[in-house]
Amino acid sequence: MEETDFRQKIRSLVGDDMYRHALFYHYPDGLRFELSSGDSALDLVLTALNKATAICTNIFEGKESVLVHLQRYAPENRFQLRSTMRELREAGIIPPRNRSVWLEKVTADETDAFDDGYWVQCAFELPVSKVPALLWCALACDFPALRPNPRCLIYLLNLDKGIVAHPYDDRGMDVIGTERPPLEALYVKYKDWLLDYDLDAMKQNFEGTGGASTTQT
Repeated sequence: MEETDFRQKIRSLVGDDMYRHALFYHYPDGLRFELSSGDSALDLVLTALNKATAICTNIFEGKESVLVHLQRYAPENRFQLRSTMRELREAGIIPPRNRSVWLEKVTADETDAFDDGYWVQCAFELPVSKVPALLWCALACDFPALRPNPRCLIYLLNLDKGIVAHPYDDRGMDVIGTERPPLEALYVKYKDWLLDYDLDAMKQNFEGTGGASTTQT
């Protein structure tokens, strides 16, 4: 069976510059949701999981599969990569053989947070029923005591709607896309969950005339 070029599929949506952090600030018409509330780590993650699952249920409505894109920083000690795969397996997330794997060098603007090295990229499709497990893995990343916890960046893509969802940790999730109508629908339905800090920019974009870019300068 011919392998699918998932890397090219992702590029067709986000362009040549692979996304990494803060998608909301780098793509027009983005949404940023505030997810967590509570006191304990478990309460924070469970509240975030409930909200993120509701949003993603809408994003992937009618879909049988989700395109998953994992990113993991690769230091000299590759043990962290093995631990990531172990934690993913414990969450029931096993990348199928039909997948794309590639490396990207740490960029100059990332060297404040990372040493010279590479990002290991892995993209594959899973049944949409795996979305809650994927969200847990993403949202638990700041709490080492919670498991499974693969400590990698997780992006969920619906190519038909042109949407990328990035649950960056328990605090929030960015949603970007190439088509405005699906994002407008999410803005209206989940407006109460939008992050207050960036709410004015989102209001201007989705309620103002002509729209406005949220890209940072």
